[in-house]
Amino acid sequence: MDTDKLKEKLKKVVPAILGVYILYLLALGLISSPSGSAYEPQSLPSEATDQERARIMAEGVTHALAGQLDTLFGWLPNDLFFAPNIIDNTANYQLGVIYATRPASDIIAKTAARYGKNDKLPDLLVDATSRYFTYSEKAWGFWFLYDCEGKYRAGIRNWQKWAESVGEGGKKAGVFNLKSDDIYDILKYCSNLTDYALGILNNQPASHLECDNNVYFVKGVCAVIGNVLRAVLAVDASVEERGGRENVSEALKRLDHIAKFSPLYVSAGGNDRGDAMLPNHVAALARHVDVANNRINDIMHSMEK
Repeated sequence: MDTDKLKEKLKKVVPAILGVYILYLLALGLISSPSGSAYEPQSLPSEATDQERARIMAEGVTHALAGQLDTLFGWLPNDLFFAPNIIDNTANYQLGVIYATRPASDIIAKTAARYGKNDKLPDLLVDATSRYFTYSEKAWGFWFLYDCEGKYRAGIRNWQKWAESVGEGGKKAGVFNLKSDDIYDILKYCSNLTDYALGILNNQPASHLECDNNVYFVKGVCAVIGNVLRAVLAVDASVEERGGRENVSEALKRLDHIAKFSPLYVSAGGNDRGDAMLPNHVAALARHVDVANNRINDIMHSMEK
């Protein structure tokens, strides 16, 4: 091909590619949202079946992750077009979601999905926890054969299949067996994760850009915690009775505040004393996380009695 003709084509193609990329980023920034819908299951009556309870727990584990995978632009941390470096709020929110989903899958599989601690775990949930959800959150594979989105969806399907198999009979049927000590372990997970989230927010010193990332990562973590907690409350009414209605109500209220927390621009204040003109959004969010953590601990300790 003639060199001059090649140059002319490049002059047209390169601006076109750049224009499409800029439009993509603008659309991503306007449409993508670093949040998700909370899972709000209806409380089950005492005569509810184990399969109904299993469905709620499975959804509690996977609801936040499925919601992010199903968004218009999907999973951003593994985006090849460098969107996470520019539209980082949504990407960090998604990183928080998968971070909290992994231990949630592990603890609920080990508590609710078998009769005793020495019993074999369901193969479906072993694969979901140890094979699919552990896949790198930034992996992108050729023709999507090894991408993390496909693996995460496989893990979600495994949780759904397990729930549907509960009570069906046969060798591959799943079991649902959620006891008081199991609930204590799940609440311990919620406590540990909120404590971890609080540590991230209190990590000093941090620049405004780092604080921005931390805030949305914590929101993703707390989204999963809230879903798991609501699922536990829906399948076992005694948790609210034993843990205290005020504790439960306040914990859920604070988790709702965290979910709705969305300042136009995240600011971490202007100095160590906190008396500068700039607001401290990090401290404001940390206060909600701290109260949620304390209330979850109160519920957990009440379950010991």
